[in-house]
Amino acid sequence: MKKYNLYWTPCAAHCIDLMFEDIGKQESVSDLITNARKITNFIYNHDWLLATMKKVCGGDIVHLGATRFTTNYIALASLLKKRADLKKIFISDKWASHKLSQTTVGREVEGLMFNHPYWEVSNLVSIYEALYTVLRIVDSEIVLTMPFVYELIRVMKQKLHALKANEWVKNIIADR
Repeated sequence: MKKYNLYWTPCAAHCIDLMFEDIGKQESVSDLITNARKITNFIYNHDWLLATMKKVCGGDIVHLGATRFTTNYIALASLLKKRADLKKIFISDKWASHKLSQTTVGREVEGLMFNHPYWEVSNLVSIYEALYTVLRIVDSEIVLTMPFVYELIRVMKQKLHALKANEWVKNIIADR
């Protein structure tokens, strides 16, 4: 007997949020999120660095998401988008002469900024983006019909397949 999934609009948003949570629990993803938090916390905890970042990058890194777990996606996507500008800060003479550059945490964050394997988060951001798009639609004020929700999920799965998402991502989605 074939197993069918039933998507109910009011809980579809909650299910997708749980998918975000489950993806964030994976060790490789959790490490990326932890490092992103180190970078953002360091920047936001130091006034000089925060003011410089806003001036160079033209805005904030962290924005509140629709849900608790989508905030991780938004922060990763924003860091990826502002990566070049953030690197400019950490190679500037002002940074080199500032006392923050001499601290242990400052050197660690600077190392993360120039750690090329860390910045290979674009595939993860693409996977998150597919989920986030569906979440924004089902969590909107528009009343969706069940066939439309089924179609959104089907298109999301196709996009994840095209992105060559890891099998564990597909399993998380199938389990929810």
